[in-house]
Amino acid sequence: MDGSFNYDAADTPDEIVRGVAAAMSDSALKPLTDLEIAERDEWRRDFLARQEQERADAERHRLERERQQAEVARREAAIAAQAEREKAQAARTKQIDRELRRRDMFDLRMAAARQDAFQRNVENAQRNAVRQQNISRILDDINTMANPPPLPKPTVVVVEADPEADEFCGVKVTRPNPRRSWW
Repeated sequence: MDGSFNYDAADTPDEIVRGVAAAMSDSALKPLTDLEIAERDEWRRDFLARQEQERADAERHRLERERQQAEVARREAAIAAQAEREKAQAARTKQIDRELRRRDMFDLRMAAARQDAFQRNVENAQRNAVRQQNISRILDDINTMANPPPLPKPTVVVVEADPEADEFCGVKVTRPNPRRSWW
């Protein structure tokens, strides 16, 4: 046997392997019978089939493991996405609540400001009405002082006493006294 054995070869021929085994055991290499060759070929086919089956099983197992890992990763991604959506929805709900509270407070402040303005307007209108009444009264007084109304003409009522009666308007009347001047 020569010293040029290729250890990196993908497949080593059987006769070379037999030669190496014979050299290791210090025995002569005897030729194989047809039955031994057929058994060896059958063993090789079975071995290669088992190897191929193991390789296919390993590939199926690897693919199944990858599929399971992908499924786990997909579920974790879905859970993470759902958690992110819930977090975003909670944040949005909080933001909406804050905005509603802010608007409610703004509406309340505006209503209070409108009420205060209305109250001021009512008070100003009342003050203006009182002021106008006072001014009108003062102007009327000044007008009255400047232009007094004409004095009414006196009305003379002549009441004559009944010469026969002793009383006039419930007062006892006596006859004129010549000694008194006013009669």
